[in-house]
Formats: sequence, structure tokens, C-alpha cells
Amino acid sequence: MAIKKYTAGKFSVDATEVKDLIDATLTVNVDAGDTSKIGTAWAGAIELGKNWSIAINCNYNPADTGQGLLLAAYTSGPAVFTALSLYEDASAAHTGSGVLTSAVVTKSVGGVDKFSATFAGNGALAHA
Repeated sequence: MAIKKYTAGKFSVDATEVKDLIDATLTVNVDAGDTSKIGTAWAGAIELGKNWSIAINCNYNPADTGQGLLLAAYTSGPAVFTALSLYEDASAAHTGSGVLTSAVVTKSVGGVDKFSATFAGNGALAHA
């Protein structure tokens, strides 16, 4: 089994990179419909559809254009982005359009301020 260590990844919204990225999570779900009949021992299922989401965590940087873009989108809109790109390295990325569903700035005494955002995918997710 190959273990990957991502040190070159990045995240961008509409071609604007969000800086100071700590981590990102891409979640892809397949919705299943139950096709079981009464009296069967094992459940049956069919694929109904797919959905995806991305969550990012950053060190908060008020001077960062990407973080500012997301905060402005959340407070005054629009919160729809045509190109969300989560890069694994310099060439491979997961890309799709999506809606910003939350943007959070966390401040704590004695700690580094944090910024996080979540996105719900709108349509297909591509990987290239």
C-alpha cells in the first residue's frame, strides 16, 4: 500500500488561492435506496445519486485575498462559486462548482486565530 504525504496541496475558489491552509477534507457520498422485499435476510440497494462537500481549515489571515473573498461571500453574497479546486499536488485536483455553506473565524486567548469554511457541491465532481 502506498502512503501519500501531501506537502504541495492547495485550495482555490474561482482561481483565487486560499492561503495558510492547514487541512482540507473532501467527502463524497453515494445515496442508496433500499430495494429489500419483505422476508429477505439481506438488504438490497440501488444507487440513487451522489453528493460531495469540502471543508477547509486555515490559520486566519485577514490580509489573504482568498479568505477575504469567502468572508465577503458569506456576509454579502453571492456564495456560489463556479470553480472549487482542491489540489493534491502541482497537477492533480478535484474540481467542481459549489455553494459556501459556512465561514467561521475562531479567536482564542493564547492561540493562533483560525478560519474554516465548508462548501456543498453543486453537480459533478471531476478529478484530473
